Amino acid sequence: MSVRRNIMLGTAGHIDHGKTALVKLLTGCDTDTLTEEKQRGLTIDLGFAPCRLADQRVVGIIDVPGHVDFIRNMVAGAHGIDVVILVVAADDGIMPQTVEHLHILTLMGVRHGLVALTKTDLVDSARRQAVTVQLRQMLAGTFLADAPICPVSNTTGDGFDAFYDALNAVVAACEDRPCTGMFRMWIEDAFSIRGAGTVVTGIPMTGTVRVGQVLTVLPLGVEARARRLQVYGRDTNEGRAGECVALNMPELDHQALRRGMVLCEPDMLEPVKMAEGQVRLLAGVKSSLKDNAEVQLHVGTATVQARVALLEDSLLAPGQAQMAQLRLAEPLPIAPGDKFVLRANLPAAGQSGLTTIGGGRILGTSNIKLRRKKPWTIAALRARLDAVDEPMRWVELMLQESNRPLTLAELQRKCLLRQDEIAHVITQLCAAGRLGQGPSGGLVHQDAVERAAGKILRAVTEFHSAHPQQLGVGRDELIERVECAAELFALALDKLLGSNRLEKTGAVFALPGWHARLTDRDRWLAEQVENAFKKAGWLSPTTAELAARLAVQVEEVEKAVKLLIDRGMLVRLSDKIVMHRDAIEAGKRVVLELFARSPSFTTMQFRDALGVSRKYAVPLLDHLDRIRFTVRQGNTRTPGAEARKQMV
Repeated sequence: MSVRRNIMLGTAGHIDHGKTALVKLLTGCDTDTLTEEKQRGLTIDLGFAPCRLADQRVVGIIDVPGHVDFIRNMVAGAHGIDVVILVVAADDGIMPQTVEHLHILTLMGVRHGLVALTKTDLVDSARRQAVTVQLRQMLAGTFLADAPICPVSNTTGDGFDAFYDALNAVVAACEDRPCTGMFRMWIEDAFSIRGAGTVVTGIPMTGTVRVGQVLTVLPLGVEARARRLQVYGRDTNEGRAGECVALNMPELDHQALRRGMVLCEPDMLEPVKMAEGQVRLLAGVKSSLKDNAEVQLHVGTATVQARVALLEDSLLAPGQAQMAQLRLAEPLPIAPGDKFVLRANLPAAGQSGLTTIGGGRILGTSNIKLRRKKPWTIAALRARLDAVDEPMRWVELMLQESNRPLTLAELQRKCLLRQDEIAHVITQLCAAGRLGQGPSGGLVHQDAVERAAGKILRAVTEFHSAHPQQLGVGRDELIERVECAAELFALALDKLLGSNRLEKTGAVFALPGWHARLTDRDRWLAEQVENAFKKAGWLSPTTAELAARLAVQVEEVEKAVKLLIDRGMLVRLSDKIVMHRDAIEAGKRVVLELFARSPSFTTMQFRDALGVSRKYAVPLLDHLDRIRFTVRQGNTRTPGAEARKQMV
């Protein structure tokens, strides 16, 4: 077989302008295969055929329907087109579907193409010239502004050679679709062949697929193996993005499959009902799009009802774009980078039925409804829009956005790239010093660490303002204020301490140079409370007892206790028990004495050694467990790592 190029051609244009006849001239194939198509003389569904180029390489071609009633099928085919042949009949000229198809192609990101001016045998040269001028005016400012306009007759063949040469030149200037990423294909069709079983067809969006590979059908969630594989009707071992692929998957029930489902690698995607992206309203639309407007969403080969929740303003004016959240009536396995088309009823435009009003790009998915005019959300989506076509930038952006370290598998699912592709990007980011590892080995971007550090500094500053009499804020309270994943918090905290942007005093953290604003009474009370706890040893007093003894309010004692805990003089063992640090050190010495006699001891033995009740002995033992001085095994304790260091 000739060498394949993974580029997909496609026709577009109004009904009965000669798209299917032109494809037959190019390929020798009649793409109208449905009985109804033969009877009615029009294309209803998508047709596929291989097209041999002048250099003998082969590309695919999609013939799309031109009738307004089958726009849904046209959009399903347009998602796979790289080079378009816009077909316009010289006798009719520009018609409604000519314009709508051009809008759809633009919204789907097609950037290459040419115009075939057909039925030239039915008109004179003056008419051909007039239609050519009209086409140039319509195409001005579009991706076809400088495209060749080639007169051709499908009936006589006049002009076909020049058209074929122009087509070859356009295809030669188009780069093959990249085969990077994990395999993902919107299903175009599924049927059963006697003796082979279920066959699934489509144009892969990304990646490659090989014979024997296990794939998942979404949203069904069922897995099956590709027994055989064909590209353009020929058996092969591999299918690539941008090719027309047919997969023999006998384990699947073809009656359960339908257009709009996705075939992809396992554990890659999840169907969602909410997705964020940029929505652009066509300039020719006669009215603005309102927030929460109901639309028909076309993405890949799928069509679903949706509402558009605008995120920047309550109205989207014609010709303008803004970020929005699409809220779908049913879940779809969509992914960042997917292009979509919106169609709706617009009575204000004087039109009946659905018409194409705009489209855009998927930038992310979520499971919560987003609120309007949130600066961070808008900024994040704009950054995604700039990075969505560049794998390295997208990987880095996902790491920058994350509020916790990500595993390689998590990053792979977020970016839909192969492991080797992810590893290559990670190597580059690490070499540039922009990437590091969290305590458990997850990947973390330095920007994410610095963002968390900024949150910590703001939280400490706010704490100082609200509590000027306190030395600083404790770790647990700081984590609650920052709302940050524990691993990222630890990295950011270490960075702040290492760079002297934060100081640790006892058990609390404060800004450099911070001094608690204590009154003489505060200092006196703190001294009295510390002395009381120090003298009490393991028999800790309550705040009520101290308040009565010192003739002060309980609240004042509690304030003094917190101050002493912050300074590291007292340690809270439980909700009700606080001990002086000297008592805890004395408790450690008792533990070491018990271990000197036996490899383990019970709670009762520890209690008796202290000469106190379980009320005090158990919280102290639990604290020693937490700091790894002891290890609990049932009702006994054995030496922990910290105790073993002192037992050597």
